[in-house]
Amino acid sequence: MLALKDVQLGSGANLLFRRVNYEFEAGRITSIRKGGVLDGSSTLLKCCAGIISPHAGAVSWQMQPVEHMAAGTRFRTLSYCFEAGGLVSLFSVYNNIAIPLRYHGICDEDEVQMRVQQAMTQLGIDHLVHAEPHELNDVQQRLVNLARAFAIDADVLLIDELQTGMSHFMYSRIVAQLQEQAARNKTIVMVTTSGDEDDFADHHLLIRDRALVQRS
Repeated sequence: MLALKDVQLGSGANLLFRRVNYEFEAGRITSIRKGGVLDGSSTLLKCCAGIISPHAGAVSWQMQPVEHMAAGTRFRTLSYCFEAGGLVSLFSVYNNIAIPLRYHGICDEDEVQMRVQQAMTQLGIDHLVHAEPHELNDVQQRLVNLARAFAIDADVLLIDELQTGMSHFMYSRIVAQLQEQAARNKTIVMVTTSGDEDDFADHHLLIRDRALVQRS
């Protein structure tokens, strides 16, 4: 379980969240609806991934503080999928997915190749295997980020504004893959915007007044 305990992000005039308490369940998809353009949703996901630290409170995975996890363990456990960017311009799409697996010693080269190909095929982007990041549109960049999380086989997927710019057919295909991940007991947290389809989610939250509240 990914748990937020009294998490505060920012302070003073730059306060984004105050005393957030929530437990994201394994095997469930949670949709967090944005409360505005500068609502701190991306910052919250990055905090959950251990990329940044909260100003107060703690984020824990299976009762272990995320900030105390070894870097390699944290990388294999918590995967943040960028809304934009997140790719190294010097590497092809294949290597943007493969090199982190090699660097963290997750698997041998044969399995690296298998994982990358499988993840890209699942998301329908296997035709981009030799492409460079600058050749990708925004949707393709987000899907490469998601493919990397699939290849890592992270326990937690933290996905930032996935749907923007996608056709209904493409989004339905991706949602089916996310549901398969949840069926494998993965914890999936998605930031969504007004108008995004998220009926498939198990839990629906809204950012309001610097807090996470239940959304009906």
